[in-house]
Amino acid sequence: MAHRIEIALKDNVRDARGERIRSEIEHFLDVPVKQVRTIDVFTVDAGLTAAELELAAAGPFSDPVIQDFAIDVPIGRNFDFVVEVGFRPGVTDNVGRTAKEAIEYIIGRPFREGEGVYTSVQYLFTCGLDLKEMEGIATGLLCNTLIQRYQILDHASFVAQKGMQAYVQGCRSRHRHC
Repeated sequence: MAHRIEIALKDNVRDARGERIRSEIEHFLDVPVKQVRTIDVFTVDAGLTAAELELAAAGPFSDPVIQDFAIDVPIGRNFDFVVEVGFRPGVTDNVGRTAKEAIEYIIGRPFREGEGVYTSVQYLFTCGLDLKEMEGIATGLLCNTLIQRYQILDHASFVAQKGMQAYVQGCRSRHRHC
């Protein structure tokens, strides 16, 4: 089963990446946006225990001084729309590959064939925009659709489906949540 580890800056920590994205949206797309916060997502498709997932989340994936993490529950809150951007199947995910190696080091064993770690970024928007405008932001600035996939949810849909679903690149098994 695939697990999601979500890493977010604490509320009192400035999100410079989110501020840069907000500025670029206003500058390049001429769309006013009040706030953008970002969350890093690691989808771990491996047979790990809860303790091993906790070690990864608390260890190499996050900094406890400035970040919070959540495993298999959404960490995002207080937004109008969320856009999640990750790689399409077949595209090399170097950060995911490095994350996999870090987990292997921490747990003291290699992943099995077909197991992996996949990364994505969530952009949480406070904006007063509609879905069509969000689609324009996603395809116009956040995502290179040749190599990346994206998903957009409004806050109500996000809450109803309990966050974003785990996405595993190239999932071939009917027994995994893909």
